[in-house]
Amino acid sequence: MTKENKIFNFNSNWNSKFLFAAYRSEKKQLKWILKHKLYNVRWDDNLFEKRDGAIKEYFTPDYILLYDCRDYSKGCRLFKWDGNRTTATEEDMVKLGYPYPDGSYQLYGLGEEYEVPEIYIPGIQNYLKLRGDKIKFCPTLLTGLDIVTAQNVKNITSNGKSTLRFIDLFAGLGGFHHAMEKIGNKWGFQTECVFASELRQDLRKLYSLNYGFPYEEINSDITLLTDENIIKTQVPDHDVLCAGFPCQPFSQAGKREGFEDTAGRGILFNYIADIIRVKRPEFIFLENVANLKNHDEGRTWKTIESRLSNDLDYDVTEVILSPHEFGLPQHRKRIYIVGRDRKKGDLSEFEFPVPPKEKPICHINDLIEKAPTDVVPLKRQQRQYLDIWQQFLDECSKRNVELPHAPIWAMEFGATYSFEDLVPARCSINKLKKSKGTLGKKIKGETLLECLSCLPNYARTDKDITFPDWKKKFIRENRKFYEHNKEWIDPWKEQIKDWENSFIKFEWNCPVDGKMLLDDKIIQFRPSGIRVKMPTYSPALTYVGNQIPIFPWIECVLSDGSIQKGRHMTTKEAAKTQGMEELSFEGLPKNRVYEALGNAVDVDLVKLIIENFIKLGLLKNHE
Repeated sequence: MTKENKIFNFNSNWNSKFLFAAYRSEKKQLKWILKHKLYNVRWDDNLFEKRDGAIKEYFTPDYILLYDCRDYSKGCRLFKWDGNRTTATEEDMVKLGYPYPDGSYQLYGLGEEYEVPEIYIPGIQNYLKLRGDKIKFCPTLLTGLDIVTAQNVKNITSNGKSTLRFIDLFAGLGGFHHAMEKIGNKWGFQTECVFASELRQDLRKLYSLNYGFPYEEINSDITLLTDENIIKTQVPDHDVLCAGFPCQPFSQAGKREGFEDTAGRGILFNYIADIIRVKRPEFIFLENVANLKNHDEGRTWKTIESRLSNDLDYDVTEVILSPHEFGLPQHRKRIYIVGRDRKKGDLSEFEFPVPPKEKPICHINDLIEKAPTDVVPLKRQQRQYLDIWQQFLDECSKRNVELPHAPIWAMEFGATYSFEDLVPARCSINKLKKSKGTLGKKIKGETLLECLSCLPNYARTDKDITFPDWKKKFIRENRKFYEHNKEWIDPWKEQIKDWENSFIKFEWNCPVDGKMLLDDKIIQFRPSGIRVKMPTYSPALTYVGNQIPIFPWIECVLSDGSIQKGRHMTTKEAAKTQGMEELSFEGLPKNRVYEALGNAVDVDLVKLIIENFIKLGLLKNHE
């Protein structure tokens, strides 16, 4: 057999299956294997079935990976399985000239032999123990990923006392902490949070309850870490710095002031940088809203990247990912930033987890509780809003009417106020009074303020001279839709004339396939309008006010005994979307639970990223 010139790459064969099995060269087994191009595995009906090496199942590998069970220094031999597998009795083995024909065997045909890199056999054995394999030399089926993983975790798994130390800044519910504990439990090493910081007292108490971290030792204000000596004294040495630093300054839902945030949240990154500079952890792991990458035309991210890479000398990489890309039930795009101290190594071998090519389907039913205890039914008024909007959709379906491409702003149905050139606040009172405002109502008033009150709230601004192009487009499309359908819209809109602006704005974010129904969709009541999503689309957690996702198809018993369809997502279900269903929320009011979950990092996605550090051997032995 001729070996390939190139060394076999297990990294590029992660999904391939390898029959990992032993031979004994001192007993001439290897010589027989190479002569006959066969590998022999003791089969379950031999007299020695309880011995190491006996199997009771058929393996279907891609390759056969062999090692000398008495001398690891001889290295491994890798063969392509030629697809032939037979069962041989003791008599058959005698005929084949096998030197030790003491029982029956499975015989695997060997094809081309490949050159393999040095493989650390004890690392694989440790990996098998973690996986639950009990027989030391029992042939086992491994994937390429298993083999790569086993090599890279050898320094962790070989010592049960190994400890990975980390700090948890802006800790909140402790998503990073929770992910670290899960990873440690999975891979057989200890994790220790040596420092935690959280501003809110109620979350510090909950953090202490969930993780056993002494409450009095949780830092309450990171801004008090003002100089190098304080940091050296109060922040212990650690291997990984974790921080989901405040996102409001960069969020599209906020003012997007960034480093200019008047509340000081934009500069909190500087305190993270100070800790990195003084303590020099090998790894940093940061999380923020996806908009951080594009905030201020990309300058904010360039500033952060430069600070980490150029000033602090860390190799840095980043990615924007969402849990739903990995089959986790939440659409929540976030930027994840990973860095490594260049004095200790780089990230050349690190890769973020890659979403599968075939997009996994997430359904909200995967997390819905069968018998929840903290149900909040849909309010009767909210139910009425949905029923009336369903009438609107029914009319569209019946008449085969295509919805506007923009969100539906029903306040523009019948409106005629000027918007193309100047904002209404820049127009004269006389000009305004000659036109119509919200829902086609005549504009009245003796002052500009009185006239503007007759307009939709988004049209009352006096800060700009003209509307932005996107707003003009929305207004234009809604008015065009009304003109084409006012025959049936006019009687329908009488039902909504007294509604608040946020309820007469409607976003249908679903395919249009047949009848458009609300009762099998996910609903959110937002300041920007009633938002409708598919049940395969779990919205990002923005648990403030009435934005908690609603399941309108679930029946609830009201306090008066009547039945009503529709309820809010429970706190338990919300916790599931963040991978935090095991945590206690004792003592935290329900609204605060939702808020805290909305601000937390997604445990399952963080875990996938941390796991890639471990798989690639970047987290070595920490004692």
